[in-house]
Amino acid sequence: MNKDLYELDKLYKENKFNQVVKQSKLLINSDKSIPPYYNLLGLSLSRLGKDQEAEIFFLEGIKKFPSEISLKSNIALTQINLNKIEMAEGNLNEAIKINSEDIYTQYSLGHLKRAQLKFDEAIKVFKQICEKDIKFGRALLLLGQSYLDLAHQTNQKKYYDLAKKNLLLCSELFPQILGVDYTLSTIINYSENNYHQKKMLNKIEKLDLTENENHLIYFALGKSFEDQKKYEQSSQFITQANQIKNKSVDKNLMKNEVLKIRNIKNIFTNYPISASSTNNLFEKKIIFVVGLPRSGTTLVHQLLSCADGTFGFGESRFLNEYFEKNILNKQFLSKLLNKKTMQKEVVKISNEIGKKYNSVSNKNIFIDKMPPNYNWIGFIKLLFPNSRVVHIQRNIKDNILSIYKNYFGTDIMNWSYDEKNILKHYNNYKTIMKFWKKKYSNFIFDLNYDKLVKSKEIETKKLFNFCSLKWSEEIFDFYKNAKTIKTVSINQVKKPIYQNSINSSSNYTNYFDFLNRIENF
Repeated sequence: MNKDLYELDKLYKENKFNQVVKQSKLLINSDKSIPPYYNLLGLSLSRLGKDQEAEIFFLEGIKKFPSEISLKSNIALTQINLNKIEMAEGNLNEAIKINSEDIYTQYSLGHLKRAQLKFDEAIKVFKQICEKDIKFGRALLLLGQSYLDLAHQTNQKKYYDLAKKNLLLCSELFPQILGVDYTLSTIINYSENNYHQKKMLNKIEKLDLTENENHLIYFALGKSFEDQKKYEQSSQFITQANQIKNKSVDKNLMKNEVLKIRNIKNIFTNYPISASSTNNLFEKKIIFVVGLPRSGTTLVHQLLSCADGTFGFGESRFLNEYFEKNILNKQFLSKLLNKKTMQKEVVKISNEIGKKYNSVSNKNIFIDKMPPNYNWIGFIKLLFPNSRVVHIQRNIKDNILSIYKNYFGTDIMNWSYDEKNILKHYNNYKTIMKFWKKKYSNFIFDLNYDKLVKSKEIETKKLFNFCSLKWSEEIFDFYKNAKTIKTVSINQVKKPIYQNSINSSSNYTNYFDFLNRIENF
């Protein structure tokens, strides 16, 4: 190992991902013949939540080194994060052909099995890795998380116990892996047991917690003190968590968001024809559940997924990926605003995205709960003539607080770690939703989360009627449904409808002044 690579690897092991990104880019510019530079760059970008950028560099590395197994294994991890499951599987199959026993390929395979909801198989893979190499800490972390997935899926206590056992072991053996503490915090009630809280407080005194993933342990500590109703201490750790995470966020984030909304409004103010005049579109029904994150979209998704004939997709990136990539592209915009090209373009996009839905399930009704799909309501109406849009709202202070005190692990949520950006994002959300409601009021069903949990039968009947789905009381047993959704809300998903979160923001208004500057929609 040359000196530069040794230093780069050392920085990566110390979780100093921003430094790795900066240094590896410089090294690649001076010498493009060393595959690990691309590996460490891609892995670091991914750990920073920049999976799209990571994929670009992995692809560049694979083009130069097509037989480099580590690049194929690691790009698969990134593609799993981007929900490009077929691509990930293809790269993993190529890696397995090169060396089926490679431990990093096996690690990526375990990730793939989790993404495919094959938790028994994922557990088997991670167990084998841990038996081969007990020093592979992240395999132990993923073993614990896979048991937790299986626990959520089956509601069986033995899997919760196995999850906690392996996660606590990981925390003891690998204190530098802070993700384990965050995962543990989601399943521990600290009002009953503060052992892990004490371990975390001890850890932040001993470790260098100035870089990257360190926000995870602060989010975990924020949750632990909230369990104990110690809201001042909780707010302090939540603030620190967000400040650390926000250091790695693109500073042009909000500027691009404003440009996006401007282009969307321009398209649908000047759109040349109506949706009804376009034929040969994807005909299956997609019910899009949209709103701000933490507004109740997961609950509504679960309720709708209990209806006959539906497939609960969870959070699809299909629409978001396509339009986020193209909405600022002048060529794309010109095609949609030109009468000669727009019809052909709409048909192409409709069937291209529709094909992705069909690849997952043969059901005729999909439930898609990707919250920011509210940006694309006009496109949804154009592309999918049989679709429905369900827009979820809740007490906005409760909603914003829930966003601010949680970590999301995805780059589309990078606005959520800064108070000013949260307020800007909320105003942008209001702007685009008011625009859609003015144009397509009959296409959008507004559902208030607070009303739903207080009057569940009345509100769900209205919801099911709008979606043309058959209602029954059995839908309220949704938490027994053997489906797993990868979301921050997963622990709530597996409980009956409850009202504990209503007015929860009142506990924090003395500590988070920006909550007092937010008005309901």
